[in-house]
Amino acid sequence: PFARPPLAPRRRRPPPVCSASKVGSVPLALDPHRWVQLGILSMLALLSDWTCFATVAVPSEWMTLEGHDAAELIDIFLASNVVSCFLFTDIAARLGLKKVVTGAATMMAGGCLLRSGIPFVEPAIEVMPGYGWEVAGTILVGMAQPFFQCTPPLLSATWFGSSERALATATAINFNQVGIATAFIVGGLMANSPEGMHAYFDVLACVSIAAAAATALLFRDRPETPPSASAAAAAAELA
Repeated sequence: PFARPPLAPRRRRPPPVCSASKVGSVPLALDPHRWVQLGILSMLALLSDWTCFATVAVPSEWMTLEGHDAAELIDIFLASNVVSCFLFTDIAARLGLKKVVTGAATMMAGGCLLRSGIPFVEPAIEVMPGYGWEVAGTILVGMAQPFFQCTPPLLSATWFGSSERALATATAINFNQVGIATAFIVGGLMANSPEGMHAYFDVLACVSIAAAAATALLFRDRPETPPSASAAAAAAELA
């Protein structure tokens, strides 16, 4: 009988190379501070839409106080928002996440101050600022909103693991709707008189200032350790 030829040795497949090794074997870890980042961005998104729809629950009171339809400010807000959306990508790419979000939070706080006047230090007869100040403040908040509205996917990719990104993005985006609901509830309860309207705008200004301060103190560009290989690769490209 013919001798069977020896079998060729099997070739071993090389072990799969993980993405992290391509960027210098950077250790991956989830930073607990990611929830603080998400909370800040969600609160800013809430405040921006709360400001936009602040008077929607009390249109007759607003008309009596300022002599203008409440829908006018919403139109002005949305027009400013659209203009700012075209600028978002270039500004965010140039300045980074922390600077754009902090700057936009400060702009929103300034806009709310223009709409309310200096909170809680007015004379006994409460007087709202003139309508021109209301328009100017609304433009500032409208231009700030895209920096809260368009950043959730970037925040999720930078701070969250792959299994958490959908949840983080949806949470931040949906807080815009919470802001609209807040405008209906709080505005309907507080803004039923000139004094109540002024106090309502004062509350909105104070909350916006507090949110801007929290953003400046706590918001960061990226975690110390990337949460995923893709985030590590992106950080290496920026380095």
